[in-house]
Amino acid sequence: MVDALRKVGAIKSSRECGYRSSSRTDRGVSALGNIISFNTKFAVDHLCAAVNSEMEDVWAYAAVEVEQDFNPRFAKQRWYRYFLAKSDQDPDMMKAMSRRFVGVHDFSGYSRRDDRNPMRKIDAINITQEGMFYVIDFRAESFLWNMVRRIVWMIDEGSSSRIPLEQVGPDASRRPRRVGLAPPEYLVLMAIDCGILFPVDRKAAIGISRTVERRVRQTAARVAFSQSLLKQVSEV
Repeated sequence: MVDALRKVGAIKSSRECGYRSSSRTDRGVSALGNIISFNTKFAVDHLCAAVNSEMEDVWAYAAVEVEQDFNPRFAKQRWYRYFLAKSDQDPDMMKAMSRRFVGVHDFSGYSRRDDRNPMRKIDAINITQEGMFYVIDFRAESFLWNMVRRIVWMIDEGSSSRIPLEQVGPDASRRPRRVGLAPPEYLVLMAIDCGILFPVDRKAAIGISRTVERRVRQTAARVAFSQSLLKQVSEV
């Protein structure tokens, strides 16, 4: 994003423009609604189209002017969504275990160790079903590194009876020797509430939709091709 902004003449450097981002995610995690801020004289109405022409796999779809003291790091709430593939989980048990993580807890056992305060408050964890996935929504003001992925891993293991239930939860008296990480590719930063309304740039949204649809068709074609090969092999 910084390189694209510099190429279109919106900024000279990240330091000069006071560039800030609302959230940093684990490597491999996608973001549908991250927020950045910077000082610029570039026309806001044309900013999304300009930077999108200089980026690949990253898109801007909303831009608004904010007060000079606006800081995207001070979010009211962040919303993460994890798509967990269905297997042998017990959905009722998943919901029961997820409730153990809601509220204020010490999440030091569910995050990457660093010097940040491990006390965090999770406002809500909701689990629904969508096709071949359990959709797990996390809402909180802030999260620690790896926190969501470790909680998902624990819920998955516990609801599949691979970990004793008394070991599940931030306040459990006994914990497993290792708390693993759910794969990052299925985690998405959905939205961030900074108290600002971001009207969607329709032209940018159309361009993004067309790009994603093209990639979906390409992926579907590869899956169909692989299934055809598998069928031929099984008939040999």
